[in-house]
Amino acid sequence: MKKILAIILVIAAFPACQRFTEITPKGANILSRVSDLDLLLNYNFSSGDANSAQTAFSPNDVGNLVNDIYAYTTNIPSLITTRPQTLNYAYTVYDATVDRKLLAVTDAKYEKMYFIINNVCNVIIKNADKATGDREKADQYKAEAYILRAYMHYLLVNLYAKGYDPATAATDPGIPYVKEDNVISEPNKKSTVAEVYANIQADVDAAFQLNSLPRIPVNNMRVGLAFAYGVKAQVLLTVRQYADALTAAQQSLNIDSVLTDDRLYAPVGTTGFVKPVVTPAENLFYIGAGGSPTAASVSLEITNEIYEPGNIINSYVQPYYNMDNPFSGLPGSKLWISQGGVYAINTAGLTTSDTYLIKAECHARGGNLEEALRIINKIRERRIHPDVYAPVTANTEAGVMALLMRTSRIELLYSMRNFFNIKRWNTEPAYAQTITRTVSGVTYSLEPGSPLWIFPFPQSATNYNKELTQNY
Repeated sequence: MKKILAIILVIAAFPACQRFTEITPKGANILSRVSDLDLLLNYNFSSGDANSAQTAFSPNDVGNLVNDIYAYTTNIPSLITTRPQTLNYAYTVYDATVDRKLLAVTDAKYEKMYFIINNVCNVIIKNADKATGDREKADQYKAEAYILRAYMHYLLVNLYAKGYDPATAATDPGIPYVKEDNVISEPNKKSTVAEVYANIQADVDAAFQLNSLPRIPVNNMRVGLAFAYGVKAQVLLTVRQYADALTAAQQSLNIDSVLTDDRLYAPVGTTGFVKPVVTPAENLFYIGAGGSPTAASVSLEITNEIYEPGNIINSYVQPYYNMDNPFSGLPGSKLWISQGGVYAINTAGLTTSDTYLIKAECHARGGNLEEALRIINKIRERRIHPDVYAPVTANTEAGVMALLMRTSRIELLYSMRNFFNIKRWNTEPAYAQTITRTVSGVTYSLEPGSPLWIFPFPQSATNYNKELTQNY
């Protein structure tokens, strides 16, 4: 136990300003047993330390950008009228002239994700073959690390680079893809977007080739087969390999198809509107930001235009503070206050909702509109009060996709995945959308091609790696 505590303390000791794509884990040379690797994988993706999931995997900045929510605990009219040079201001009024790279001194997302890649994934991949102990377990932990490394890079490339476009991905600048054999004396070079996705897919394939992932993981913050297939499906969807993405999504659903049913809370005044952190069966892999989206102000456009009539969360169980919002300063905007207990949102991981939506989109693009609609309505039926619910229908791919995009927007609210999906759709003219936000009678617009869709690399990284030029 003292040995493992030493490992954890060494890993935790790296300060936020370190070169997170350049560090060599000092604990790597003492990980000599398979059991050590197991303990290293027991990483808490919803921990509460200062540079933890609460900031690293928070949807507040991406949610503000796509107008899911307003800038966190911020008076929006005051923010706009004072016009401060802040990231919150730039993302609220969609001002691309703000020099964001000067404001991004540090970035918990960038730093924490590369920390996990370096100090969890790469340490395990590098040491698994030579660690003493159960070889089957060693292969399992190595496979888990491959999937986790792939997924962390998937999150990073979608935040800090252009969305994947097969016409330009080979030349679009991406992010460093950091592997276990990185040379500490050399700065990590950026890969192209195409190279990043090729490496992601190679890691996923390497995990499956080990044929050792458990069907049911020990908990929902460990990699199991359902999550691995979910990651594979999400990546294949992004690179537009729809038939293969459909197969992977179904393989994930064959293992875990549980879908939360909000009709449990349909009677007005129902108590016990709760969802615990981590444990719900819908979580293929839980990466949270502290549980409920408490104090998050959902945008007026979401509550008035995107939520469907009869939506149980929006209209019946009242998790929202229905008086004048003390934070946003916008009349009529709702503030989530989680009455009755925690209703935990999986902000950056994957759930069965993701795999259902992937499956529906693949069917829509493949011409099986009836099956796509069946899945969309399966989700909607569990979100809308039975007295109000009615199935939707459409007879074209574009019509079905419009229904799917609206359903997805609410299903993934308060997560980072709305940003990823809208950014992905924006690479296709048929599905690109302009985000609009109206405040005090003034409408602000975020165009599909805006540089704001690419987040700046923080100075905590660029000051140490001159290869890390901005991608916008």
